[in-house]
Parts: sequence; C-alpha cells; structure tokens
Amino acid sequence: MIIGGGIIGSGIACHLWHVPSLRRRMILLEKHSFLAGQFFQAMNATGQRVMRSPYEHHIAPDGDMQMLDFARLHLDQLTSLEREQVWLGLSGQRAIVPLDVFIGHSTHMIGVHQLRKIAYRARVISVRPDPGRDGYQIATAEGPVIRAKTVILATGNREAVWPQVFSEAARRYPTQVCSVYAQPTLNPGQTIAVVGSGLSAAHTILRALGAGARPVWILRHEERYRCADFDTAYFRTEGIARFQRLPSLARKVGTLLEESRGSIMLEFLPRLGSLEEAGVLRVHRHTTVLAVRASASGRLELNLSSGADEHVDLVILATGLSPDTRLLPDEVELLVDRYPVLEDGTLEVSGHPGLFAAGPLASLTLGPAAKNVDGARLAAQVIIPALIEKFGDSRPASFTVRGNFAVSFPLKAGVR
Repeated sequence: MIIGGGIIGSGIACHLWHVPSLRRRMILLEKHSFLAGQFFQAMNATGQRVMRSPYEHHIAPDGDMQMLDFARLHLDQLTSLEREQVWLGLSGQRAIVPLDVFIGHSTHMIGVHQLRKIAYRARVISVRPDPGRDGYQIATAEGPVIRAKTVILATGNREAVWPQVFSEAARRYPTQVCSVYAQPTLNPGQTIAVVGSGLSAAHTILRALGAGARPVWILRHEERYRCADFDTAYFRTEGIARFQRLPSLARKVGTLLEESRGSIMLEFLPRLGSLEEAGVLRVHRHTTVLAVRASASGRLELNLSSGADEHVDLVILATGLSPDTRLLPDEVELLVDRYPVLEDGTLEVSGHPGLFAAGPLASLTLGPAAKNVDGARLAAQVIIPALIEKFGDSRPASFTVRGNFAVSFPLKAGVR
C-alpha cells in the first residue's frame, strides 16, 4: 500500500511495477483527482515554469525512457532556448528543464506503468498498527478502514506552520492575509507584502509586478541564490554516503534544517537586484513582522522588527514547507517535529516493521536529496530489496516498457 500519489509515490510505484509480484500486490491511495496533482497545482500556483532539478532527476526507472530522451522526442514543441538546454544536457552540463517537459514525462511514466489502474482516490486520516495482526489499519475520510501488511508513506511536504502573528492575522483579515498557494488575485496599484526567502517568494514578486502591483519583500534572513534547492554535494549515492557519515543525529538534523532554508535560482539574481536598485522593489532583510493591524483606510499596517512600518493591501506568505508527518502513528518520535528515525537499511520507521517512509520523511537516512524529485529513485533502491526479502520475490525484471502511449498534460503549464 502506497499512501500518496505525488511525484515520490508515483515514482516508487513505477519502480515497483518492474517486480512482477510486487506489481500484483500494489495499491496506491491519493487524495487528489489525478496522480502527482498536488505537485502540478503547486507549480501552477507559484507561477514556476522551469524545474530546479536537472534532466537526470525524474520518476522513470532505469531502462525506461529517460527525461532527456523524452525532451529530444518533443524538440519541435520546444522553444529555441529550450532546445539549447537539451543540447547542454546531452553534453553533460547543467541544463534547465521546462516544467512542461517534466509534467509530460511524469504523466507518460504514470501512463505506461498503468498506475491509474491501481490508484484509488481516498483521503487517509490515520495509519495505526493493526491490533493482533501483522500489519496496519488505514482509516480514510470516506469511511472504509483498509488493512495492509506493508505501507509506504509517501506523503511529501505540507506548508510550514505560520508564525503566530500571521495565523492570527489570517483569522482576523482572511481576505488580506493568505498563502502563496491560494493564488490570490493581484490588482494594479496594490501594495503587496511578500514574506519568505525562497523561489515561491521570488516568483510572487515578479507576478505582482506583472499585474501592476507594488511588492514589498520581507525576509527573516538574507536571500540566497543557488542552482538546486539543496547543496549538490548531497546528490547521488556519494552524497547520501557523505550525509550518513555525519557523526551524530544532531549534525544530521542541523544539516537538514540548513538545507531546507529557502533559496532562489541564480537566474533571478540580476532581475531582482536591478528592481531593488531602481526602487521598484522594497526589501527588508533580517526582519520579522511583529504585529499586523488594520488601518483606518482598510489597509494592513505591518510593524517590523527593524522599527519600520509598511502599509499594504495584501500579505502573501511564502514561508516554506516541512515534511507531512500527520499520518505517522502517534508513538513515532520526531526530531524537531519533522523527521522520524528510520532503519537505514530498509527505510522502515524505527519500531514499526512494515511501515516504510519515503520522500521528506526519509531525510534522516537519505539526506537532503530525499525530498527532491530523485528521492523516489533513492527510496526505491532501499525499499524494493527489503520488500523482495519480505515476500521472497525475484529481482526486478530488466526490461523496457514499450508502446505508443499518448502524452496528456493535466494542467496548462504555460503557452509556447
């Protein structure tokens, strides 16, 4: 039983498909109306049109069509700049992946592995050990309780808990304080406060300017720019080994927290810098919001830790993500309320045999790469051998899925 049909869950299912008896046992539960829907919707909400991860990071198992080959087959649908990026990727250099290509390739993999046939729409509300049995009870909001001997939690991230000042402000002024994922309407002439230091904040600033609004950027620290959303030293097998060699859990947790801080693609640096220099973008660094109150004009007054005040029409919170731990059994201990301790050799939750964690929940074992697109492959490489040993199955079949499968895009991700 795989809980979560996002990028990580769908990727693991694609890998499991290549082990015949695991394929026959596999069921996928997803709360959205289509697989990987939450990821696609989040990208749409923030306005992101390119991936931060390289062409090598995708959900296809080895031996299936790789994303770079998929892009080559669709060169006629790419812009000249995007085609240049494909050639860069083929030469082994860093290349920027269009979101459309990633969505198309992911949708193609979901189709050729026939994941929709084993996927059921359900909102899981709890996973608990099954009393007196070997396995787990999976309760759903729709009513049925499902029993499974083996569960893979691939629940991804959720929006980080807002600071109290914003949660209270959102309760008092619900139309003026919202999440970046709410896709608020931006109007010309508005002053919009964007809170956060990551890529979603940067996209929101540019979207506000495009709508004729005046953005104000509030950052708790300074912005940082880098290609990937975490240090590339933690990519690949050697990166996982580097992380696992850290001498203590405290060092591992510290590294994960540092790597989870917001960052922005390098391509944004010249544009945001020039906007600030021109006075079009006001930036408050090393600043927090101490209070939010309504002014007589109906706008919001933000009292900042720097002593300054800002009067704005709308506050958009892009304050980051954290692992979704809500489905872990209550007795599972979390470090810094984020990370469960796992058995490194299997990715089973410590003390809970048969309950596997993938994606951000596997960060204490796989490192910062666990949350990345490539985290599906990394988790599958550990979980599949454990399942084969558990069920006495053969090794994964080494063959390529072939056929003429239509590619469909579940969301419009930009017009070319």
